[in-house]
Amino acid sequence: MRRLIFTIVIIAIASFILVPQVAFIVDETESVIITRFGEFKVAYKTPGVRIKTPFVDTVTRFDKRLLRIDAPPTSILTKDKRNLVIDAYARYRIVDPLLFFQAIGSELQAETKLGDIVNSRLREEVAQDDQSEVISEVREEIMNRVTNQSNLYDIPFTDVSKLNNGILNSSVSISLISKSGGERSRNATQEEISALQANPNSLDENYEVRYRVPLNSVFGADIIDVRMKRTDFPDAIENSVFARMQAERQRIASGLRAEGSQRDSEIRAEVDKQVTVILQNAQGTASQLVGEAELQAIDILANALGKNPELYDFQRSLEAYRKSLTGKDTLVLSSQSPFFKYLETSAAPDKDK
Repeated sequence: MRRLIFTIVIIAIASFILVPQVAFIVDETESVIITRFGEFKVAYKTPGVRIKTPFVDTVTRFDKRLLRIDAPPTSILTKDKRNLVIDAYARYRIVDPLLFFQAIGSELQAETKLGDIVNSRLREEVAQDDQSEVISEVREEIMNRVTNQSNLYDIPFTDVSKLNNGILNSSVSISLISKSGGERSRNATQEEISALQANPNSLDENYEVRYRVPLNSVFGADIIDVRMKRTDFPDAIENSVFARMQAERQRIASGLRAEGSQRDSEIRAEVDKQVTVILQNAQGTASQLVGEAELQAIDILANALGKNPELYDFQRSLEAYRKSLTGKDTLVLSSQSPFFKYLETSAAPDKDK
């Protein structure tokens, strides 16, 4: 029994040690290359369980997904001789794991090699644009050009001449960069290619000639896109630019405040004018209404007096009696005084009785 248990333990330990050395799993998100003593043996691009020679074969894994290169912020001179600090990144995909392994080695080393290529293309393209274009909507077009140019790799003419058909090889593109800096880099025309075929130095006087082949044919990787994370001014001029921007904003704010103050004064003056006009119109209308009312009252009173003067005299007498005969005063009047006119009249019926 003890011997059986010991045997099982030995087998388990051996399996634990040997199985990872014999079998391995290829994930669907990766490609695998097997090398033996540094020499390529086989590549696996499909997922599954694979077998290798233990302790001899080395498994190198490469991610099939998009990989990212974060280049450090770089100070670049624009076409109008102004510096910009550009922080950019690139995304790439490994399309040929074996070629990638042979040319670069690992994804970590790709940060340096591919990053240098992207930075070089970024410098070339930004140098052909003004600062205002780089920080405006045009930069999307600039970054597309950087992406396209990053997928091309410069090779010397000696390597071009070794290819089938030389510079006429379909994989070779020829770029001409003006030495005067007056124009953007462009592809060579058919006439210029023929001149270079006859004499490789025929265009050296006016152009820098660059022979380029697809990046994936050299490194086994494609640059998918290059994008800017941010664009800054160098520290030396950032403060002065900020001061100018601040002064400009203050000038605009002062102008707006002055315009608002002037408008406020105009509105207040207009309101005061309207208030004065309204008050004057109201006072005129009120005086007119009072005058018309007084005129109507006089007319009514005159008509009343004209129809019954006796009634008016009677009312006046009653008002006089009310004010004079308070019960506290003593009046000494002649019996013939007009004051007693209506008292006598009212008393006459009693004498008749």
